[in-house]
Amino acid sequence: MSFSADNNSDSVASHSSEIAAAEYFGKVNTAFQSADVQNLMPDIQQRLQNSDAELIAGGRNQNIRINVSLGGESRSVLVKWFGKQSSLKDRADLAHRKSKAHRSFLAAMHLQANDVKSPAPIAYFEKIKAGRLEESYYLSLFETESTSFHGALLFLLHNQATASDLMPLLEQVALLCRGMHDAGFMHNDLGNQNILLRPISNRCWSNPSIIDLNRGRIYSELSLQQRGKDLSRLSIPSNLMAMFLDMYWGAPAPQDLLRSYQRSKKRFNWRAKTRSLRHPFREARIARESAALPPSSFIPQPKDLWIWDDTSDQALSPLDRNERVKQYPAGRSWRLLSDTLFAGFRLWRDYKKTKKAAFADPIEMRDRVGLAIAPTAEFLEQEIALLQELGPIPVLIRCCHHESDDHIAFQVDLIRRLSADGHAITLALLQDRRAILEPASWEEFVTSLLSKVASHIECIEYGHAINRVKWGIWSFSELRQFYAPLKTISNNYSELKIIGPATIDFEYPFLLSALRCWPFSVPMAALSHHLYVDRRGAPENHQNGFSALEKFALAKSIARTESFDSAEVIVSEVNWPIADTGVYSPVTAPFDYRNAPPGSLHDSGVSESNYADYMVRYLALSLCSGLVGRVFWWRLVARGYGLVDIKDNKLRERPAYLALRQFIKTLNTATFVQAVLPDNSKGNEGRYLIKFQRDDGEILYLSWQHGPAASFPQELNGSHFQDCLGNTLTEQPVELQGSPVYIRQCT
Repeated sequence: MSFSADNNSDSVASHSSEIAAAEYFGKVNTAFQSADVQNLMPDIQQRLQNSDAELIAGGRNQNIRINVSLGGESRSVLVKWFGKQSSLKDRADLAHRKSKAHRSFLAAMHLQANDVKSPAPIAYFEKIKAGRLEESYYLSLFETESTSFHGALLFLLHNQATASDLMPLLEQVALLCRGMHDAGFMHNDLGNQNILLRPISNRCWSNPSIIDLNRGRIYSELSLQQRGKDLSRLSIPSNLMAMFLDMYWGAPAPQDLLRSYQRSKKRFNWRAKTRSLRHPFREARIARESAALPPSSFIPQPKDLWIWDDTSDQALSPLDRNERVKQYPAGRSWRLLSDTLFAGFRLWRDYKKTKKAAFADPIEMRDRVGLAIAPTAEFLEQEIALLQELGPIPVLIRCCHHESDDHIAFQVDLIRRLSADGHAITLALLQDRRAILEPASWEEFVTSLLSKVASHIECIEYGHAINRVKWGIWSFSELRQFYAPLKTISNNYSELKIIGPATIDFEYPFLLSALRCWPFSVPMAALSHHLYVDRRGAPENHQNGFSALEKFALAKSIARTESFDSAEVIVSEVNWPIADTGVYSPVTAPFDYRNAPPGSLHDSGVSESNYADYMVRYLALSLCSGLVGRVFWWRLVARGYGLVDIKDNKLRERPAYLALRQFIKTLNTATFVQAVLPDNSKGNEGRYLIKFQRDDGEILYLSWQHGPAASFPQELNGSHFQDCLGNTLTEQPVELQGSPVYIRQCT
């Protein structure tokens, strides 16, 4: 139940007093009570029309800034001058609801009493004649050097927004809204423009506050339904709004709040869409005025939103799944289905042969393992030293279209340095949405970059995760346009290998369709793929009947039957997310849940020890099977998924780094000879035993157990044993578990 204006709260009443002058009456905040305010009342009309008065917002209700002497000090004051309304509204307001100015004052005083930020209320006053509200004013301190949440959000969305910019902005506003609702105040007009912030820098804001309070109501307590309804007027892209609601709650938002928000949002959107029918002349005028405004005045179209999550080094989806599906072009699903059916029989027949032939032939392991690095200038030398410990292995360097010229120059120097050190360099070219909207910009980026590094690299991977719309490509027509520069690149750099199409995850129907967009005149040196298998468990686990091995085999068959140049598959990105790395994990929210009890949030990351074990098993299965030619691990240093942790400006080698070093040291000069695998019909559980012969003649095995531990294989006569990190074991293990073991110098 809402409070009436008069019994709002004892606190508000004790901090305000009545004021009157001439035909005006009202109330004043005791913090500003002085003759200055009372003297202003009779002259208010004149003051608002003086040349020094600044119109902040026009319309029927006007916001005007004036300078007022308050306690002997000149202060900037915002006067909200409420326009005349119908006699029916006058009677309702005066009899029951109080005037808009009166409600604004009471609301501001209530928020101030509950430590919820709003421009400091000064007073309200009005003039009533013959039962009609002739004039009505609400006065508050003017928030100097402020911008609206609307303006801040627009700036970021039009100027390469990053998670580090957006999340603090959203969280500040979410906390403000939570405090307002906890104080029992329901705004009823909570648009982006009604939240003010103070700029700290051109991409950072603070001190959010609530304005335009006249439609609000004060309750003893707000229900989840009321809260969801009030928040529904905020204009925030759908997936960011889902994050906002979690920030508001401090934990995953309760279902009642989400349902109320969703219902109210649908209703609000419907009213917005039908407004032109209800108010045709006003809406036509607004449409004409809007047409004259620059694009930066509006939130970008859903397809054109692009955000970089700099905490986990990936694009951040601003749209939730339902919104993304709505934006898919017509015929997309039919295209995927038809291309899959077209290739289906031929592909399935080859897949069965490919899978059967896995592990059948010897494989030289040299240079099969590559590593992606993305050092900062601060840690460059440390990362180079870590890389040198692994030897001159192949290296992948990402260059992103959205990055600054200075950073690109830094990467160019890095590529030249690593090439001189003997590393074979693969250059991954990452697009953003602007690369699609401005193809000339993308082509200039690619050609300029290649002109500087082409002689220092082995190949380029053209495009990145093209089947994820968060990376900027929404349709196959856009994909064909994106591939247009490939012909020029191929002609100008004929010795340079080009790999692609760099789809991600087990979405092979899209991979088939993407291959049909690749220009036939451009040789594809290898089919590159970002093949994450099971980010919550072992590579032997099944997903829809496919474990890592089956996925490798299917990718190999696609390369052999659908790719027109090479049957080689390169896994150009893979890792496991690491548990308890918070916003730095690629599979968790890019913000912290302040109220979530420890252990209450699902964390799909794995432990550091499991990460090391799964990595070794993935490398052994992919490379020794002969289904994958090379694997680039993403990446050397990263807080949420790297072989090396970076925390508190310090680097720490994780077990996975030691495991990779041992794998390369032991097997880079070896040849895979034979594999003994468990029966696939039992869910791949059992013993994996992989035999190698090194160049020095040593016979060794790599072995692990998937599933329950088992007795160590007694038939292997090794002279000594090492764990996957390279530590020498004092005796033969009793059990074989999920952590791989090297069995050395076997007979």
